[in-house]
Amino acid sequence: MTEELNLKELFANFVKFNSRNFKMLLVFVCLGILLVILFQKFKTPYYETKAICMSGISEYERQEQVEDLSQRTAIDLVNHLQINIDNKDFNQIAEALGVSVSIASTIKKIEAEQLYQQDMDEKFYALNKFEILLVVYDNNNIVEIQDGLIYYFENNEFVYNYHSKYLESNISLISNIDSEIQLLRNIRVEGAKNNLDISSVNIISGKDGKELSNQIVSLSHLREEIKMKQALLKPLVYVQSFAHVDQKEDDILVWSLLAGLISFFIGLIVALIREV
Repeated sequence: MTEELNLKELFANFVKFNSRNFKMLLVFVCLGILLVILFQKFKTPYYETKAICMSGISEYERQEQVEDLSQRTAIDLVNHLQINIDNKDFNQIAEALGVSVSIASTIKKIEAEQLYQQDMDEKFYALNKFEILLVVYDNNNIVEIQDGLIYYFENNEFVYNYHSKYLESNISLISNIDSEIQLLRNIRVEGAKNNLDISSVNIISGKDGKELSNQIVSLSHLREEIKMKQALLKPLVYVQSFAHVDQKEDDILVWSLLAGLISFFIGLIVALIREV
């Protein structure tokens, strides 16, 4: 009971204290909010946009698509640029992206993140795509930076070597498949001449273990699949390019509330010192 009375008395004294110093506290809060508004108004505006991407690096490395490892290398390459941005090493960024220093200096933040999909059991599975967040001070440079990221991936020594070997192995594999198809055709021609039916001989598809009865169709399907990957799986591909944005980003509401709260506490301290 005594503790309850003490709390009531403490609260009553706090209310009375605020009432006595209302004008001073109001001045501190208004001054804090005004400073935030002025800062937001005169600071350099920035623009935030996003792109959805995918990369063939995991395919070049012959990685299995396991959880969030499918796009891990590509994501790490993008996030590595933020080190230079934080250090304001714009010459290095310009060289990496193949853009001018003036364009590189307008990048405020760049960050890549794996995309996930939720199934019926509310479990999340990594997709073969990732998202890039780009924050710039000049929205007119978004296209140049977008092209610069492609340049960055294609001219990375690690990616270039893997991609080159990937293309070489595909060309060799396609050549072997063509030879095998021609051999099967010749066997069928010879079989037809000798009244032998070999079309029912089964083979096992190496990709998914399915049993197929037509070897030529199976190999042709595999060949076209390899050709499609070879043509489309680039080091970096935009599923959806960066959106051009004209609305600048600001946090005036959040910062105003925070500044008002901090100013209020500062006002309390000043008012307490004044009364003492």
